[in-house]
Amino acid sequence: MDLRQTIFKAQHIKLPPLEQSETDGKEWSPLPWSLYFETQRTVSVSDTNFNIYASGTDNSGPIFVLHHGAGHSGLTFGLTSKHIYNSDPQSYTVVAPDFRGHGATTGNNQNDLSLDRMVDDLVGLFDALFPNNRREVVLVGHSMGGAIAAHAVSSKRIQNVRGLVLIDIVEGSAMDSLPSIPMFINARPQTLESVESAIRWHIESNSIQNHETQLLPTEKYWKEWYSGLSKTFVLAPTAKLLVLAGTDRLDKELLIAQMQGKFQLEVLPLAGHTVQEDLPDR
Repeated sequence: MDLRQTIFKAQHIKLPPLEQSETDGKEWSPLPWSLYFETQRTVSVSDTNFNIYASGTDNSGPIFVLHHGAGHSGLTFGLTSKHIYNSDPQSYTVVAPDFRGHGATTGNNQNDLSLDRMVDDLVGLFDALFPNNRREVVLVGHSMGGAIAAHAVSSKRIQNVRGLVLIDIVEGSAMDSLPSIPMFINARPQTLESVESAIRWHIESNSIQNHETQLLPTEKYWKEWYSGLSKTFVLAPTAKLLVLAGTDRLDKELLIAQMQGKFQLEVLPLAGHTVQEDLPDR
């Protein structure tokens, strides 16, 4: 189920109430980040203190940088990060930051999620973590994060990029979904009393969203995230992989480029929009 289908479903289902019974016997406590990453640290770049989860920071092999989507955090890649790192723990470095306005990251201008600002954040953070880098790099981005990663690769401001992976984001479906996103967000509670109640609410509504992230104030930036994304992705000067939960929204440019072998397409119809959480080992 892709982003458009997820939003459509949210408009037609009855979401669970905020007040929940405490007698069902289920455990709703959050899992610790240390189950999925080796380290957590803060790195200051420009006006922001970025919270970063990572594994294999002392290794010298390829670097995987994972950029989450809007309303998520670096922890959305917990399972995927663990799978990548464990495939070569003596070589790989995996980094999953909370980007501006998300997760445990703090600082000024946290509602400035303009495309240029987000690309600057990604490049600046990479340079701070890996100065004068000579190692191979793979950038992975989910949804909005895919757009940021694609533009960062196209700008050639990060050296030695050997791969670009976009997860469940296509320009056509994203642009078509934008008018419905405010309704999608407003259908959810604006606040939740605890992390435990947030976990329970999102699991029982079959949805995932960082309950501390306020997306509506950033609406003016949404269109620029995705406008021209197909062309940016196709022309990115590296090997490319597009992972989708469905193919129904591939636009003409992507269809032609895929038939010409300009990128690899992987379709995982059993996954929802957060493919990296539903099928992390794929």
